[in-house]
Amino acid sequence: MIDTKISWAHASWNPWTGCTSVSRECVGCYADAMLTPKGRKFNILAPTQTWLTPYQLNARAKSVNRQAICFVCSLSDFFHADADRWRSDAWRVIQDCRNVNFMLLTKRPERIADCLPSDWENGERYPNAWMGTTCGVRSSYHRVDALRSIPCTLRFLSIEPLMESVADINLNGIGWVAVGGMSGKLQAKHRMELTWAAEVQDLCRVLKIPFLFKQSSNLYTERGINGLSLYRADRAKQESDPGAVPLIREYPATALPLLPFVEHGSRFTWAEYRHYEEACKSGQAADAGNRQIGMEIQAGPECSNTRA
Repeated sequence: MIDTKISWAHASWNPWTGCTSVSRECVGCYADAMLTPKGRKFNILAPTQTWLTPYQLNARAKSVNRQAICFVCSLSDFFHADADRWRSDAWRVIQDCRNVNFMLLTKRPERIADCLPSDWENGERYPNAWMGTTCGVRSSYHRVDALRSIPCTLRFLSIEPLMESVADINLNGIGWVAVGGMSGKLQAKHRMELTWAAEVQDLCRVLKIPFLFKQSSNLYTERGINGLSLYRADRAKQESDPGAVPLIREYPATALPLLPFVEHGSRFTWAEYRHYEEACKSGQAADAGNRQIGMEIQAGPECSNTRA
């Protein structure tokens, strides 16, 4: 099936599903929440019956002399060790479908080098294999370093879920950056501040790196897709029409023009945007209060009485 609810790609392809947690960004995993209620044991990887999807997408793009973007393993991790037995077949699919750019996103970039096909040749034989890693917190910066060591056509970052400011992230060697907030039941606890997204966009502007804003934090995916656009308009004191304000979605240069994208998500109204901003401020205040309580507990009653 080619259709996808992801409005920043033309399709998603899951040659296998299932994964295991490795870092803070795995908290509230949408894929786990999606598959576990269906009776799947998410920590057990299993192949799927979707291996024709890339060929269908490739035929569609080739017929109009265009290229497409396919997000791979949205319900897994392309470089998970438990998928080693199937990955060689996936590499063949990628090599066959030259009109499709495959987004190979992983939280395990340290495994990439050992999992490349024998004919990789610095990625020259796989120009449509885009290598990416997740980095939504500062403790994951090491992943960006690991990704930088991989010779390939394009390296990209998924700064999603963005859970804290990463304003000092090193983007050298990165060719595309996408930012988004957490979706799912825990999103309110880990709400992305739009200021953090703006910080990353500012870095990309300086380095001339294409930047894409995916979504604001919400119970559902693809909500508040104009959140950063309204944030920019608000700071510039512009009352832009939320339904018409351009989404901030830039893409890397490709050999052929990309197929058009379909906007699937929902936009904030100004009221929803302001409610989101207030919720972020309330969260900041709550976090500050929790930190103060923690300091008082750690200091003990004697020190607390002294401050009083």
